[in-house]
Amino acid sequence: MSAHPVTDAFRRDGCAVIEDVLDGAAVERLRVAIIAIPEGEAVRKRRGVYGVRNLLEISDDVRRLAGSAVLRRFVTPILGDAAFAARAIFFDKVPGANWSLGWHQDSVISVTARCAVPGFDAWSRKAGVWQVQPPAEVLGAMMAVRVHLDDCPVDNGALRVIPGSHVHGWLDDEIDDWKARGLVTTCPVRCGGVVLMRPLLLHASPPSRRAGHRRVIHIEYACEELPGELDWNNRVGVGHGGRRRCQ
Repeated sequence: MSAHPVTDAFRRDGCAVIEDVLDGAAVERLRVAIIAIPEGEAVRKRRGVYGVRNLLEISDDVRRLAGSAVLRRFVTPILGDAAFAARAIFFDKVPGANWSLGWHQDSVISVTARCAVPGFDAWSRKAGVWQVQPPAEVLGAMMAVRVHLDDCPVDNGALRVIPGSHVHGWLDDEIDDWKARGLVTTCPVRCGGVVLMRPLLLHASPPSRRAGHRRVIHIEYACEELPGELDWNNRVGVGHGGRRRCQ
């Protein structure tokens, strides 16, 4: 599917569902690659792998996916030629690890080192990598691509979003007001499809009501340099240009 029909909707809503992006063989390669990752600080296993951090560092298959033409056709029209993958994580919902997340905005980025830069706060270190909450403007210039490795109908923990909420900065104190507006949308997607989303989009993830998997590779893309001595922990090239501000 061409990226262009969804670009305007994505800019307006902060999300878009695109079906049939990966074929069955590509999906199976990624499933096998995830299973093959040994358990460690960045990997959580319980009846199978259900959470992996730092995927761009520990999985060649995911690195190739993140920089591939298959995903670039959706990223470049939004972020421009200078876009790169900055972080990737994997999560699954299975019996025994059937988690849920309440309404929230994605609020951190991964960087190479801790540096004192105004506006960058709430530092933490997870699986050996520094995480920091940047100003909302940094996250507002990013996007994520969620690659689904299983069918994800409504009863399999499909992502819930509030379209349009991504352009209003931090909404910690306004989440209940946004929910009350009745704009909540669920994003079912078939195996091999993707969900595009802005990090600042209000979203939630209910538990699955199925017995199988709900495997997702979540890849975050950026296109701008960080201030001061801060630098992105990963840069997997997507576009073809040098430094250029987002469109």
